[in-house]
Amino acid sequence: MGWKISIIIVNKPTKVDNEKLLRDLGIKRFIKTDDTTFENTIGLFTNKIYIGEYKDNLIIYEWTLPDKIIQNNDTESEKLLVRKFPNSEICIIKLVSNVNFWGYKIINKGRIIRHRAGDGDKGTYIDSGAPLEEEIPLLNKSSIDGDGNKFYKFDEQPDELFSEDQVGENFVFEICKRYFGETLDTADELLHNTIFIGYQKKAWWRFW
Repeated sequence: MGWKISIIIVNKPTKVDNEKLLRDLGIKRFIKTDDTTFENTIGLFTNKIYIGEYKDNLIIYEWTLPDKIIQNNDTESEKLLVRKFPNSEICIIKLVSNVNFWGYKIINKGRIIRHRAGDGDKGTYIDSGAPLEEEIPLLNKSSIDGDGNKFYKFDEQPDELFSEDQVGENFVFEICKRYFGETLDTADELLHNTIFIGYQKKAWWRFW
């Protein structure tokens, strides 16, 4: 099954109206739906949106926007987030671990400070900005082979080498530590039981 995560984290945000924020992000038609826990949003591939707060972070779960922002620069959604939260750090995360897709973009006060993404087919195809302190322990486990390929070796599995797409999930977990105080895979029940407000996108119907 693997992890499926698609979130936008805004650290120390200004107070916002959730529904206005969704409309500004281009999600014009939606209805209020059942609330749920953060744990229940993980793995959802859905037309639902969930918004919650944890440790001074605004967290938005939405399946499509994070991927668009990671794959491109200067999208309207990215510009809107920077305008809304000019003094905040914004982290966009997408992880689909069963296909080794991972990515994150971190914007601090309007400037992209770290941007990485990769998958099992293309390897790491986005890598810009200086490494963050959360990444350093993992990067220190890497080495370059004679063909210029980067591999990782872990103490608990000394006889195995892992390509970067295989440890992309680890990087995402470590980046979450920057905001949640712990890696996502080891986070305690306080995070996973945090209630998120639910919204459901409404389809556009056209009648002739």
